[in-house]
Amino acid sequence: MDVITALVTALSNEDEWIRSNACELLGQMGEKAATNDVIAALLTALQDTYKIVRSKACEALGRMGEKAATNDVIVALMTALEDKASTVRSNACGALGHISGKAATKNVVAKLVTALRDVTYDVREAACDALGRICEKAVTDDVILALMTALEDRDGSVRRTACGALGEIGEKVRTKDVIAALVTALKDVEEYVRKDACKALRRICEKAATNDVIAVMVVALRDMDDYVRQEACKALGQRGEKAATKDVIAALVTTLNDANVWVRHKAYGALSHSIVKVATNDTITPLVAAAGATNVGVRKMACALLGQIGLEAATSDVFAALLTALGDANKIVRQKACVALGHLGKRAVTKDVIVALMVALRDTHNIVRGEACIALGRICGKAAKHDAHHYARGEAYALVGQMDEKAATNNVIAALLTALKDANDNVRQKACIALGQMGEKAATNDVIATLVTASRDANDNVRQKACVALGQMGEKAATNNVIKALMSAMENVNSITRLKACEALSQMGEKAATNDVFAVLVAKLGDTDNIVRSKACEALGQMGKKAATNDVIAALTVALGDTDNIVRSKACEALGQMGEEAAANDVIVAPVYTVGDVNDGVKQKAYEALRRVSGKEAANKVIALLVDALSDANARKKVCEALSFIGGEAAINSVIYGLLCIDDYDADVALEKFFVSGSSWSDIDRNTVLKLSDFWSRQEWYVRNVPTEKIMDTYRFTKIAEWCPIIGLHSLRTACGITIVGQRVIVYGNSNPIAFDMPSSTLCDQLAGVFDNQRGLAFYLPNKSKKRGFSV
Repeated sequence: MDVITALVTALSNEDEWIRSNACELLGQMGEKAATNDVIAALLTALQDTYKIVRSKACEALGRMGEKAATNDVIVALMTALEDKASTVRSNACGALGHISGKAATKNVVAKLVTALRDVTYDVREAACDALGRICEKAVTDDVILALMTALEDRDGSVRRTACGALGEIGEKVRTKDVIAALVTALKDVEEYVRKDACKALRRICEKAATNDVIAVMVVALRDMDDYVRQEACKALGQRGEKAATKDVIAALVTTLNDANVWVRHKAYGALSHSIVKVATNDTITPLVAAAGATNVGVRKMACALLGQIGLEAATSDVFAALLTALGDANKIVRQKACVALGHLGKRAVTKDVIVALMVALRDTHNIVRGEACIALGRICGKAAKHDAHHYARGEAYALVGQMDEKAATNNVIAALLTALKDANDNVRQKACIALGQMGEKAATNDVIATLVTASRDANDNVRQKACVALGQMGEKAATNNVIKALMSAMENVNSITRLKACEALSQMGEKAATNDVFAVLVAKLGDTDNIVRSKACEALGQMGKKAATNDVIAALTVALGDTDNIVRSKACEALGQMGEEAAANDVIVAPVYTVGDVNDGVKQKAYEALRRVSGKEAANKVIALLVDALSDANARKKVCEALSFIGGEAAINSVIYGLLCIDDYDADVALEKFFVSGSSWSDIDRNTVLKLSDFWSRQEWYVRNVPTEKIMDTYRFTKIAEWCPIIGLHSLRTACGITIVGQRVIVYGNSNPIAFDMPSSTLCDQLAGVFDNQRGLAFYLPNKSKKRGFSV
């Protein structure tokens, strides 16, 4: 006997506690226990003489959810709403709420609305909750009115649940009366009612909060209860820029000083969603003041928010506040100030800012030194990119008196070089990032030598960022020592270091194209990490024709068979970038098969590579190789896919004849693509047309979309009489009409009539003869009438 069967049996036990426990256990099993026998037994239990059994039966049916929501169950639960025991009535409400979807009928809703007037508070509470669940998709005016009335219930738990129900229903109850009632609930004596009222208003007004609601939320920021204040912050943040008024921002900034850490966190989140989008003097001014607040937490968040605003916050007051924050006693405040300055754009490239950040490079805490590195890298990097603003750039680099741009850059670089020797891993890493952001501008001998040393750092992240920085400096950093260092990094045990070294060599391009580099990159084509293999392919491709050695090409050809799509795709790209240097027949064969790759992206890259490798004769050379490969039974499927992918460009006589000789599914699919392509069939010879005639008669599906006028045009051009039976058969299948007047043939199909002037009457006679032989399907007027015609 299994567990469910045993529990069903226990429902008939003479002991009421065993029966109630059996109900409870079946309920805990949920949907798994919702069999017909179980549901029938629980329906019987709803009639039990003991209220504890009836109550637990309701609860069990509710836990089984919609799987137990039969008509009999819903009717029984509605009856239970009138049970003399309040616990049964309460659990019946709960059960109806949990089977909400199928219980959303007018009768059920009416019963639950009645239950809102029950003498027992827990029944009223359960009825509110059930209505919130059931009416989420189909709310009525009666339900809204009943829940609004429940907001004034004498019991706080009922009022709270009524708020929750209205919030659950959401925007569908967004009326002035509901909003007004919830606003009133925000003044409730019970904090949990105020919290749920706040949450309900947030949900209901998610897309359209009124000024009154926003004003009430601002007041709620001063509520005595922590949770109410949190919900108010969330509600204001949800409104984003629409709530970003002077009063709201000021209130939220004040809330950053809240005694509760979670409220402060929510206020910060709200400001992030609002002030960042609408940055004005009115909204920035409170933050500037907050950056100098006595509370350290407020100062941290104020600096962080000023950084998030970015360029819009680049005012003299903001700079002054952040520069002061750089001298704060708290390391996190100083760190956030560095981050903020780095996000203020080219306007931050001033004497005071750069000097202050250089001082921060000597901070006692590594997190401050690290962010100072990043800020300097961003500021100087951006300055270097804004050549149009030469006047601002010149001013920006005026360090220590009237230093010129070169002197200013040297000062920053010298400070970052010092940071590269910092004892802290994070600072060294950030210094590498900063120098990389400065790019070629920072590519001095001292910087390059120090980055080479950093590429051998004991810390993985520092090694990786050093490789990245060398790559960002491009060809200017492509010295022998750098290339040797990057080659060494490609042998590192850390896969990310290896791939970053590959990327750096790729960025240096042909300047790094030496035999030693080729050898290391070829070795990396067999790396255990697929991303490293793909980056090695990419690097070889960037080195162009110089990398087109026999060993490199052979290795890339092997990579075309890699298990990873990205590697195969990058190998194709690399071969293509080497151009005609990789055009030997034995090299092209592999990409030819790769055109039939299972991955569409690889197919595309393979064909692009073949076009570039073979120069102007790409199509003919590739297609000829594919035609030859059709004789290989093992490769035939891929070759057909490759030809199909190439499409109309491959629709030449030798290809079509070869595919017709194979006559299998893959060949037929390729032929279908050729037939509907826009390419000409003018080079198709008589033997191929004879094969086509047989194909046309057997494979109607694959030729169904061929325009009759296309076949007619080919017949006119080639003058091959064997096209005539194909035209006759195809016009019948596609319900086309054809008339002949003199030497003019007109095709009537799905589009406007199309006329063809035949070069000779013989072609017309041959065509008319085909239709004349289709007795009962066409008529033909004799030559002597001077006017001939037939119709299908």
